This record gives sequence, structure tokens and C-alpha cells, in this order.
Amino acid sequence: MKTETRLWIWVILLVLLLTGAISLGDIFSFILYTIGFIILMGLIGVLIFRYRIRRAQRLAEERGEPFAGYTWHFGGFSNTTRPQNPNEGKVKIKTGPQPKKRVNDDVGEYVDFKEN
Repeated sequence: MKTETRLWIWVILLVLLLTGAISLGDIFSFILYTIGFIILMGLIGVLIFRYRIRRAQRLAEERGEPFAGYTWHFGGFSNTTRPQNPNEGKVKIKTGPQPKKRVNDDVGEYVDFKEN
């Protein structure tokens, strides 16, 4: 907000207070109700967020997918992912049949190369 706008808000508030249109109790009540509303909306937001996360976890488990996440325990955070496959993380190399050489073994010669 610009400084002029703030100044006008304070002037209007002061005029309303001096004329008796509003009282300090009204202002404090408004501030307390506003703070309470913000806190209440935050709590409702947290509950909705937790519900949506649990629903996503349940849907992922129904599809057979692991749900990666962290949960809070008394000792701290711990990873809740469980490997579905016991061989997970092991490297396997699959090779196909080796192609036959197009050239005979007696063709070509060995060259010894040295760098200077």
C-alpha cells in the first residue's frame, strides 16, 4: 500500500472513533474475529490436506503401486516406502546371441602402436 492510502485509512478510522460511530471494543473484536477466522481456516486446510494425502495413498495401494512417503514417529522422520520386489536395486545385464563374424580369423594383422 502507498503511504497516502495508509494515512487516509488512519484518518477515517480516527474520525469514526471520535464521532462515536465505532468504539475500540469493535475494533478489537474485529481483529480477534479475523485472527480466529484465519486460524480456523488453517486448521480446516490441514485436515483437508491430510484427507487428500491419505486418499491418494489408498488409491495408489489399490492400483498396486508403492506409495512413497515419510511419516513422523517419536524418533523422527522415517521412510515408509517398502520395496515390492526383493531383487529391486540389483543390476542385471541381458545380452542377446553374439553375431557371427563377417571376416575370417586369418584376415588382418596385429599392429603394435606406441605413443611418443
